[in-house]
Parts: sequence; C-alpha cells; structure tokens
Amino acid sequence: MLSNDENIEKIADFVEEVKQWLLIKKEYTKLDVVEKVVRILSTLTIAFVIALLTLLALIYLSFAAAYFLAEILHSLPLAFLCVCLAYIVVLSVVVMKRHSWIERPMVRFLIGIFKDDANKQ
Repeated sequence: MLSNDENIEKIADFVEEVKQWLLIKKEYTKLDVVEKVVRILSTLTIAFVIALLTLLALIYLSFAAAYFLAEILHSLPLAFLCVCLAYIVVLSVVVMKRHSWIERPMVRFLIGIFKDDANKQ
C-alpha cells in the first residue's frame, strides 16, 4: 500500500497538471476568440469596401440613367424623378425581404464562425 507521503505527492502532481491544463485551455480560448474577432472584422472590412465601391458605381449609373431618360422624356427633372422612384421601389423590396436577404445570412455566417469551434474539438 502507498504511504501518505506518496499519496500527497501524487495529489500535488495532479493539482499541478490541472493548473497547467487550465492555463493551456485559457490560452487556447484567447487565441480562438482573437481568430473569431479577426474573421468578423475582416469580413466587415471587405463588406464595407464592396459596399462603398458599389455605391460609387450606383451614383454614376444613376446619373447616366437620368440623363438617358432626359433625352427620352425631354425633361431632366422628370428623368431624375423616375430614377428616384426606381430607388424607392428597390428600397421597398429590400425592406420587405430584409429577413431572408440580410438577417438570416448574417445569422448563418456568425453561427458558422462560432460553430467551427465545436467541430474542431
């Protein structure tokens, strides 16, 4: 049978191993959080750049469409009004479809990022 000194030493070794495991787990969790934050920030940055460039292109296309319609309608204000009404229609459709076009894909993306951790372990 083991003596008390050996038992105490084995318990002390076990406690030290648990402490070491907890420190490693803590570091892994920090790295995992940093990875997820970087993925989210990089996706937001890319989305921002794409949105900005798309907005600039839309502005130029809007002016081109308005001036094209002005030649057809023989009225520049009416042409700009038609372009404005087209944007209002697009905005209405986007607002009505925001759940399926914006919210659900965003939720799926975020779940995918945080679900990766469960698949790794």
